[in-house]
Amino acid sequence: MYDLIIEDGTILSGAGRTVADIAVEGGEIVYVGTRPAGGARRRVSAIGRFVAPGLIDTHVHFRDPGHPQKEDWASGSRAAASGGVTTVCDMPNTSPPTITTQAWLDKAALAADRSRVNFGIWFGAAAGNVDEARRITDEGPACGIKVFMGASTGPLLVNDATLVEFFEKTRGLMGVHAEDEGVLQAFRERWAGRTPPTHHDSRPAEAAVVAVQRLIELVRAHPRPVHVCHVSTAAELAVLEAVRGSVPITTEVAPHHLWLNNEEPLGNLGKVNPPLRPESDRRALWTAVRRGLIDTVGSDHAPHTLEEKGLSYDQAPSGIPGVELTFSLLMSAVKRSRLPLELLVQMTSEAPAARFGFARKGQIRAGFDADLVVFREVDLVSVATMQLYTRVGWSPYAAQKAAPKPELVFVAGRLVAENGVIVDDEGRGCLVSPSRGEA
Repeated sequence: MYDLIIEDGTILSGAGRTVADIAVEGGEIVYVGTRPAGGARRRVSAIGRFVAPGLIDTHVHFRDPGHPQKEDWASGSRAAASGGVTTVCDMPNTSPPTITTQAWLDKAALAADRSRVNFGIWFGAAAGNVDEARRITDEGPACGIKVFMGASTGPLLVNDATLVEFFEKTRGLMGVHAEDEGVLQAFRERWAGRTPPTHHDSRPAEAAVVAVQRLIELVRAHPRPVHVCHVSTAAELAVLEAVRGSVPITTEVAPHHLWLNNEEPLGNLGKVNPPLRPESDRRALWTAVRRGLIDTVGSDHAPHTLEEKGLSYDQAPSGIPGVELTFSLLMSAVKRSRLPLELLVQMTSEAPAARFGFARKGQIRAGFDADLVVFREVDLVSVATMQLYTRVGWSPYAAQKAAPKPELVFVAGRLVAENGVIVDDEGRGCLVSPSRGEA
């Protein structure tokens, strides 16, 4: 007897749609087709509904360990699950930062104990830790090495010499926050003692362009996979498009750079690194998405409390919450005919799984994990009315309309969320590692 059969759903992939049943046993999809033989402990009718692989968000900051008042693995993973995200990859700028093997293992233990969704964990690049990074990423369980070329939240800035050392001595996937520190420092000095008109004025597109150009030089000299996080400007896109396909560089876009610009009346609630950009950049990002020039969507979920955001510009931290609204925002773009459903699945499930080597994730096929979302294309609702599970309790998208959260969210075949509400808070996700799926 199967654990679960989802009947008559319109199954989505990056290549198209098909109507079929899905049978699940032991957390795994064991059959996709018409009318599987045998009974099931649970049957779900998906007539008139879409079924897609669970979203894979490879860019979250769950603040655990170190800052549970902002988020921890329990609250962050509930937020993810409620919004259809069934796998997350957590960034290393926690406290302590994830820059030693022991810190990585400690964080993995926290996640195993608290996370309601599957999880990967980045290892942070720092001066002097390249050997540990090589062991835990090239042969070990870390999902990749995260490099900060420009100062952001946490003490993980690396200089060019350290960056070169990582290119020379490691070979696993490198995720990069690409803002050049030299340019950032020059603009900090320019605005010293004054508040810039917008955060973009103090962290201009030039910083991103210089960093991306340097990355291309390094990848050509030391070929290895690089994933440029949160691309935010038309100028970056132009540089990257010129080398697309000739170097192993892929790109990620964050929803806030697709939905918000630096003219929004958000104040510090919209302060994020890289900054919200002018409207022309936002439109260029959408054009790049539709042309297939951006590979993945990552929320860059980086929550801070309203109290912290209420500080002066210089003191308020950068970062905004978003993991639980990625699906809803993208579905609003589908509703408005800006994004095909197939491209949504490709960018949020298939491409992340392929790029990060999560072998059993991202597709609805026999032998893959039963991480699934079931939903309909319905009218949009005000984000301000939606239940939020992030601990900070606010969203920069409150003035926007978005699609409701998915009707059903399954993690390893277990129903975790229904209509945006957590219905099973007892189950735990599993560690995902490159080329090995669940560990």
